[in-house]
Amino acid sequence: MEFTRPEQIWVSDITYIGNRKNPSYLALITDAYSKKIVGYNVSDSLNVMGSLSALEMALKNRKYRNEPMIHHSDRGLQYCSNEY
Repeated sequence: MEFTRPEQIWVSDITYIGNRKNPSYLALITDAYSKKIVGYNVSDSLNVMGSLSALEMALKNRKYRNEPMIHHSDRGLQYCSNEY
């Protein structure tokens, strides 16, 4: 698939930051066209709230609201939850 504009495809994932004794989790949503991070959240838990906060941030700042968009994730538990 060819990316032709911003907000055509968003990609989301979670990564670990910190150390094993005190881990934190960074939820990111990245625009595949611009490579810009459009939503993020740092949390001390892997529950859905971190991913949901990142999504809410990304949606709040969306500029092309009338254009269709694909949102891709690895389908982890957070992204498959009813809340998300």
